Amino acid sequence: MKLKYLLVLILFACITSCVPESKIELTEVKIDLQNQVVQRIIDHELEQNRDSLFAYANSPDPTHRYLVARAFSSFQTERSLDILDSLIHDPSKRVAAMAAYSLGQLGSPKAEKILVNAFKSQDTSSVNNILNSRILEAIGKTGSGKMLEALASVTTYRNTDTLLLLGQTRGFYQFAQRGIISDNATKMVIGYINDKMYPSSVRLMSAQYLARNEAVKIDDYKFQITQALIKEQNPDIKMTLALALRKISDKEIQDVLLSQFELDQDWRVRANIIKAIAAQDYITGAELMIETLNDPDLRIGLAAADFFVNNGNKDDAVVYRSLARQKERPWQVRSRLYYAVFKNLPYYYTKTLTATRYDILKVIEEEENKFAKAAYISALGNDPGAYSDLIKMMEEADNHTVKHAIIMALQTIVNHDEFNQTFQTTRGYVKRQILALINEALESNDPGLVAVAGDMIASEKAGFNTMIDSTTLIENALDELNIPRDIEAYHALEKALAFMKGVKDPVLTKVDAKFDPDFKLLNHFKQGNNVIVKTSRGVFTIELYPEHAPVSVINFLSLANDGYYNGKEVHRVVPNFVTQLGCNRGDGYGSLDYNIRSEVGPMYYDGEGYVGYASAGLHTESSQWFVTHSSAPHLDGKYTIFGKVIEGMDVLSNIEIGDVIEDIIVKII
Repeated sequence: MKLKYLLVLILFACITSCVPESKIELTEVKIDLQNQVVQRIIDHELEQNRDSLFAYANSPDPTHRYLVARAFSSFQTERSLDILDSLIHDPSKRVAAMAAYSLGQLGSPKAEKILVNAFKSQDTSSVNNILNSRILEAIGKTGSGKMLEALASVTTYRNTDTLLLLGQTRGFYQFAQRGIISDNATKMVIGYINDKMYPSSVRLMSAQYLARNEAVKIDDYKFQITQALIKEQNPDIKMTLALALRKISDKEIQDVLLSQFELDQDWRVRANIIKAIAAQDYITGAELMIETLNDPDLRIGLAAADFFVNNGNKDDAVVYRSLARQKERPWQVRSRLYYAVFKNLPYYYTKTLTATRYDILKVIEEEENKFAKAAYISALGNDPGAYSDLIKMMEEADNHTVKHAIIMALQTIVNHDEFNQTFQTTRGYVKRQILALINEALESNDPGLVAVAGDMIASEKAGFNTMIDSTTLIENALDELNIPRDIEAYHALEKALAFMKGVKDPVLTKVDAKFDPDFKLLNHFKQGNNVIVKTSRGVFTIELYPEHAPVSVINFLSLANDGYYNGKEVHRVVPNFVTQLGCNRGDGYGSLDYNIRSEVGPMYYDGEGYVGYASAGLHTESSQWFVTHSSAPHLDGKYTIFGKVIEGMDVLSNIEIGDVIEDIIVKII
């Protein structure tokens, strides 16, 4: 029996060895960043190897096809149209949806037909909703006005069709961003906003459509928006509706805004209500804002000060000066009040201008905080008569933050509407003095100063091009810059040279990002692992997204592990927008000797806490990063998202300019 059993086993082994191995069909997109093929595809994306990427477009593994489609969302070349046309019909809906998103990222009208042909209009099982959603959004980035009207005529989506509704409203938003508007689209989003049966994400996108596109007229819907504001409990939607109402001036709406300002506790809602109040009756708003300057929340006090910057008048400038002189106020608020004085006073109020200039020069002299100095100097940019004081300050300035503020203030002065009236017969002399400082900036090899100097030369209003006999200084400054580190300054000088030569649309140098990602850094960094950011203000925690933006995460982890961020100051805070960190200079021009590629796939700045890389254009990211305070759809598809704050958002939103990153700790579970 044993022999017979052994013979059967041998026979079975022979038979099975002759049968070809059955192929397992892969259907799921599963990104394993330790997989060598996955790494190879990402490397091809980094190196912009288009043909090498094409080789993986027919891979039997949908993960490979997905990565190819995603690569072109950042690659952004029309030469990828054919391959994306193929991938949008992929049997994997995730691959097809990614191809649709990338087609939108191209911004090419040629993509419209491809997108329309791929839309699954007969689907009843919701299987294709992710694909259709991305198609609708992409059409908003590429389509014609005729397509917008077609999109605005669709009324069959149920309030449970979240993905389709999101695609539709994102499409409306993207059309409006390109200046293509439809009254039918506006009417439709008003309906979504006022019906809470619709998902909050759809209603938020609808509110953003109204708020962030100046061409969208809301006069006929102002009371519907106001009623929605009153009833709304979601602070993200409520603050956006308030922002939309800044387009309207109406006594009834003003009363509602004033009431809501007193009732609401969310600082972001209150800050946006202040912006809306600025469009109403000035006297009523001003009385409230004078009281609000003393709000214990600095962010609200700063918003109140900006009310006077953006909505003030010459008759009350003396009041603003009186408020600014109160030393107990935070420097952020005082500097903005001084800004309001200079911005609202005409050139012939010489007595008040001179007295205010004396005040602020004394404050600057006594101030030790470089960021506070820079804020006061920025205010002086609205006073053309301060030009000689600013030039003198530059001779004594000893840090990048202050120097950059000075040259920016001078840039504001030469472009000031009242520059010629202020100086009249002496304006040529004044411009020559400022031009001498521009030349010094070009010779300084300081990228921050060089960038602004380039912008000043390229300004038609400033008129420096007629005063410059030779472009040698500009060309020499170009040669001294470090590429890619100083790419922003390099582009500014290229534009200046083009302007001098009468070239309207110069071709700017593209950055060759040289970054070799060490995928080993992700060996132990799995889902649930986070980074803890310790600052002088407190601690917040970031969840990173390596599957979405692997190279960006690797770069961040590498810099954090090396202690690069330790001791770096927060150099930019725009309340209810972003906090920006990671500059090694303090003026926003700090960078490294390498750049990384943008990774702008289908992630959205649809709330607070999203962590993105700052950039000066596609593929110019380096060390600076930011965190959003609220939804910011105008950043979508333009700035890499590589993480989100999941704890300590209250700390992050209270961080002020000058606060310091003490340590970044990678937490491994």
